[in-house]
Amino acid sequence: MTSLTMAMGTVLMAQSPTRLTQANGDCVGSIAITDSIFHQPEAVRGFGNVLEIKENPIDDKQWFEREHHSTWYTFRAPVKTTLTFDIIPDDVEDDIDFLLFAGNIPGICEKIVDETVMPIRSNISRNDPAIGSRCGLSKDAPDQYVRSGVGASFSKAVEVEQGDLFYLVIDYQDRPRSGYTIHFHYDPPPPPPVEEKKTQQKLVIDVVDAKSGKPVDANLTIEGMVFDQVVEAKGRSHYEYDMDMYRNLQIGCVRAGYMFHSSKVKGSVDPEVAVKVELLPIAPGEHVVLEDIRFVGNDSKPLRSSEAALLLLLRFMQENPKVKVLVEGHVNGPTFKNKKEFI
Repeated sequence: MTSLTMAMGTVLMAQSPTRLTQANGDCVGSIAITDSIFHQPEAVRGFGNVLEIKENPIDDKQWFEREHHSTWYTFRAPVKTTLTFDIIPDDVEDDIDFLLFAGNIPGICEKIVDETVMPIRSNISRNDPAIGSRCGLSKDAPDQYVRSGVGASFSKAVEVEQGDLFYLVIDYQDRPRSGYTIHFHYDPPPPPPVEEKKTQQKLVIDVVDAKSGKPVDANLTIEGMVFDQVVEAKGRSHYEYDMDMYRNLQIGCVRAGYMFHSSKVKGSVDPEVAVKVELLPIAPGEHVVLEDIRFVGNDSKPLRSSEAALLLLLRFMQENPKVKVLVEGHVNGPTFKNKKEFI
């Protein structure tokens, strides 16, 4: 039986709904809408922490008389276009009103409270079950503002520039029964998103006998090539992978009858990273340094960063079951004093 001494060194998808909180009933707690379709299955009850809109005449065209059950949103125009949208209640009995503000204004939330910023569109009319109680903006609608009571369900569309920011407040005058969907329409529509192509580099690993230089089939462990995962490969002497640029790698290699190999490869922007692994035959007294086996302080639990090194040691012992392994290391950091329980 051979003895071995080892020194151990140190993806058109609708945006997912948001779970509403009381803060979303205020301008400063507005929810960012990033897609053209947004479904909110539940409606907030109440007006948030601040009653921004209040004490307005009941026949005011631009403002709610007051907020009742309101939720605030922000969104940006993806392109220069004509903006229209539908607000579609899940329950046709719900009567939904809205105000729309141009949002590229410093301190807009405070200015809405004192009404120094005015809505650019409003629709406070009574719901019309004949059209599913929808409301919103339409290219055919003539009026920018629609007051409360019987009236048109849609207000006039808005011409917008790419990147324009808007605040949208949705309000139920009566207690909400259910949620709603906001569906934005853009004419012309924005171009499809361009998929970002990441520059890849090739990783080439060759495994050889350190004495003869001849290729030998071996098993690999590679940490750092794939996020939060140790990649394993088996049974070859030549390996090729495509990976993202600038990956710091920890490469381990084992084969029956050979010392295991562990090396670090520093990330680069080279189009190809070539690694030559030279395996030494197992011999009495041979030793190897296995880096990065570390433990939680004052505990026997290994750190997660030690996963690759421990896996490499396990694979080596599985390939060479008759080899005796002597592990040498220390139980505390070099800057810490010894503790009695570890002596």
